[in-house]
Formats: sequence, structure tokens, C-alpha cells
Amino acid sequence: MPGFNYTKTLLASEYDPAQVHYMVDSDFRTVAQGWARPDGTGPMDLWQARNPGYVYRTTDYATDAVALQAGIDAMVDFRGDALFFTPGAYSIATVRTVDVPDARWLGPKVSHPTLARASITAAVNLVFPPTAAADRMEIGYLQLIPLTAGTMFDVAAVTGFYGHNLFLNWDGIAASTGTVGFVFATTAEFINFEKIYAWVDAAQGPLARCAGIVKGFTVKDVQLYLEAGTWATAFDLAGVGAADFDIGYVSISGGGTALTSLLTAADKTKDTTHGYTHHVTSSTVGPAATALTVATGAAAELDIASCRRGVASDTVAAAVTTGDVAYTG
Repeated sequence: MPGFNYTKTLLASEYDPAQVHYMVDSDFRTVAQGWARPDGTGPMDLWQARNPGYVYRTTDYATDAVALQAGIDAMVDFRGDALFFTPGAYSIATVRTVDVPDARWLGPKVSHPTLARASITAAVNLVFPPTAAADRMEIGYLQLIPLTAGTMFDVAAVTGFYGHNLFLNWDGIAASTGTVGFVFATTAEFINFEKIYAWVDAAQGPLARCAGIVKGFTVKDVQLYLEAGTWATAFDLAGVGAADFDIGYVSISGGGTALTSLLTAADKTKDTTHGYTHHVTSSTVGPAATALTVATGAAAELDIASCRRGVASDTVAAAVTTGDVAYTG
């Protein structure tokens, strides 16, 4: 059934010689809180002693964006370095260069995405554009806050991308179908999202869009909450070209007007696009029985199995036989 089945994700320091780089929000963790101490025993002091030159305190730089770029630039290609975001709120208002293969951006490990202790706010459009060199990038244990009418991660044609344990917090973001979490360029491949919690309270664009050809777009263990507004689609396979996807173990709920479709596949053809949507449970705010997955161009091969949509509870006595409506027979 839909839900979160947590597995252990190790930091670089736990199992290989890769370097950990520390982002420290100095506005969040102050000297008065003991983050740095005169006797050198504060958390930041110890990191500095253990990893001199690898601690990026945001007040030591002109902006959070400059501190972040310094951390990215210090990461070594292919080594699996981790950029560790200590508790805080990071607002990035300048487009950054993201071009390190095998990089990991991680917050403190938590037991549920809504407990993420580090948040990153996109304060400018296309703020994170991982280039084609940024293969096998991993991001996890973070709260991500997008910019209205802007794309937060504009990912090039990478091989391998893993987003997990993420709280996509779109609460209070002004409505715009141009608000997008992740865009993957044509020929991106092996894209994986797992253990995602999303809160949306207005009509926005998709959480993730794949432009054109994509090999292996996988989404697993997702909770979608709609507080208000009509949201057209959560995942969008746009553009002409082959696409292969697997979306499963999704829960849709909330008090919003509706999520029109869980997935749309524009301009896809039956011969080149193959996808499987399974184990989706939805309240009545979720897609109608015929709109869970929608091909807006030529008929695509979009298989559905083991998906159920709820009905309003009987105010007198809910009958088992009317407990839900199947998306499939």
C-alpha cells in the first residue's frame, strides 16, 4: 500500500573517502546558540578543525548563493562528494553553476520529509541548472520551495538523478502553471524520485516534467496533498519522443478542488511510449476514473493497475460495496 518504507541512506563520510562540505546558515545558527564557542567546541568549530576549508558559513559570503557556489566549486568530480546543508533556511537568488558528476546534496537525516531541517528557496527562475556533466546527482532530506512561475531545477540530459526524502512545500506560492519543480531535458535517463511529500494550495505546474525522450522515469512512495485550487497534473511527459515510466505507491488527498491528472503524456505514440501507473489511492479530490493518466497527443501505451479512487462517505452508514471506485476494472 502507499506509504513510506524507509531505507538507510549513508553520508559520504560513512562508507567512502569522499569529502563532506558543510553549508552553515549563520542567520539560523548563531554564536549565542553555541554554534561556535570560544573554547572551540561548537559544532562549526569541530567541523572547521576536522575539515579545514570545507565549511561555508553564509555570513562569510556576500549572499547564500555565493556561499553555495563556493561549496559546489570545491566538490571533486566523480568522487561522490556530499554538500551537507546544516539546519537553516537558504535563499538562492542567483542562478548557480551545477556541473559536478556524482555530487550529493543532503540535509540532516530525518524520519519523514516534513521534518526536513534545511530548506532551500528558489528566489530566481532556473536557479539550479545541472548541466549534462552532472550525472548521478543525488538530493535528499531537504525542503524545497519554488518560485512562482519559475522552474527550480532545470536539469540537462543527464544519466542518473535521484531525489528522495524531499518535502516539496508549495504552500503559499502564488498560482501559476509556470511553477515547476524539476524539468529534465530530452534524452535524460534513469530519473528516480522516492519518498516525496508535496503540499500544493493553488493551480501550479507539474512537480516534474520530462521534455521529449526519457528512459526510465520512476516515481515511488509519494504523498500529494491539495489544499486548494485545481492542479492540472503532478507529472508531465511532454514533447515528442519515446518515454518509459513507472509511477507507483501514490496517495492523493486534501481539500482542494482537484488534481485533474496524476500524469499527462503529450504527443506520445503507442509504439514508443510505455508506462505503468500502479497502487495509487486517491480521495475524491484526485483524478476522475478516466483521467488518472492522460495521453494528450496520439494514443500512448499507459497501463494502469491496482488503483482506487474514493467516494464521499455515506453520512448515514457507509456501505462496503460503495467504499471506492476502481480506476481499472
